[in-house]
Amino acid sequence: MSNFTTNPYITNPWVTNPWVTNPWTADCNPIDAKPTARQTLTLNLSLPAGKSVGIDWGDGNTTEIVGPVSSVDYTNTYADAGTYPIRMSGDFQYLTRLEIKDVNVDSTTERLGALSGLTNFYCGANNTLSGDIVSLPAGLTYFVCWGKNILSGDAANLPTGLTYFSCTGYNTLFGDITNLPVGLTYFACVGSNTISNYTTPHTWTTKPSTFKLVPVAPGGLSTAEIDQLLIDFDDDLAWSSGNVITLSGSNAGRSSASDAAVSNIVAEGCSVTTN
Repeated sequence: MSNFTTNPYITNPWVTNPWVTNPWTADCNPIDAKPTARQTLTLNLSLPAGKSVGIDWGDGNTTEIVGPVSSVDYTNTYADAGTYPIRMSGDFQYLTRLEIKDVNVDSTTERLGALSGLTNFYCGANNTLSGDIVSLPAGLTYFVCWGKNILSGDAANLPTGLTYFSCTGYNTLFGDITNLPVGLTYFACVGSNTISNYTTPHTWTTKPSTFKLVPVAPGGLSTAEIDQLLIDFDDDLAWSSGNVITLSGSNAGRSSASDAAVSNIVAEGCSVTTN
């Protein structure tokens, strides 16, 4: 009597697999987690309806996500310290939000670029993110990454729809700041960045509520460029209480040429800090 009718290799195991989508059709490795023993990694994710993603946490544990989900926390506690590659399978390109909490991670912009639908990225531990910003997902509107990051590239290659950008670390971003995305409402570039140059007067159509440009040598704006930037900020934008402008680091000090502009901006409630 044949037993082939119940042979598990005859029936496609993915038909009833809880991951819904065959995880071998496509996968990506956006981050490597580096927990200490008994530390819990939290990924906050959003995924539209009709899409599913499988997460392999790298320690043998897996989680299935079936959309719609909006800003939902998924966690995994690691028994031992180490480096654990996180793999995502299924419809990962439709994830719109990735927030990494509590555990340090390593990644590259190229690996994050596989999450092509990402609009919101947050990495709030002592992380190492490296690579050229040109490889970031093109649809990003929110980007925050703290830690020992080594981002590089021309500011002109930041995603054009970016409204919030904050990055600390040993980055080597460079270029004319007039090439920053026009819709930025928060910009903080603190660390070893060399975004500099304000070669010509510029018309600002969107006001950043926070604008921090703190490069280190060999970057920085000249006195004339600092003056012109502040004058343009005064001419083009209306400031308010709680707004912040910080132009320190290796930027040159401003001169009396921008005194009137700074007085006007401060009178509107904005805090201005220069060398």
